Amino acid sequence: MKKNILLVVAFLSLVIWSQVSGIDKISVKDANQMVLEKKAIVVDVREQDETKDGFVKGAILVPISVMKNNKDEWKKIENSLPKDKTIVLYCKGGVRAGMVGEELSKKGFKVLNMGGFSSWQEAGLPVEKK
Repeated sequence: MKKNILLVVAFLSLVIWSQVSGIDKISVKDANQMVLEKKAIVVDVREQDETKDGFVKGAILVPISVMKNNKDEWKKIENSLPKDKTIVLYCKGGVRAGMVGEELSKKGFKVLNMGGFSSWQEAGLPVEKK
């Protein structure tokens, strides 16, 4: 029974993630390749306390709360992001990354949603900790 509940929760999470974000998705391996080729930067939109297990090596940490609660700081961040590279966003599961991606795409940025940090970790890709 517990396994069935977990499967339903996982399925619903996937459905919600795919519906919430209107921006295109990218796999962690493809995102890593784009970063290596200097075609993309990675932005982590999780809150600071969620990064205790680490974050994508080289990622820019921009908590979604900044976008929601501090318009002046958000504007500075927008102005610092490159428009000539793709911005690959992630959070814990992809929903918040999709929300930030929607906002950035309205401003003319090329954005992709990589989903959650755990996928990056599971793929054995470079992680750093503070």
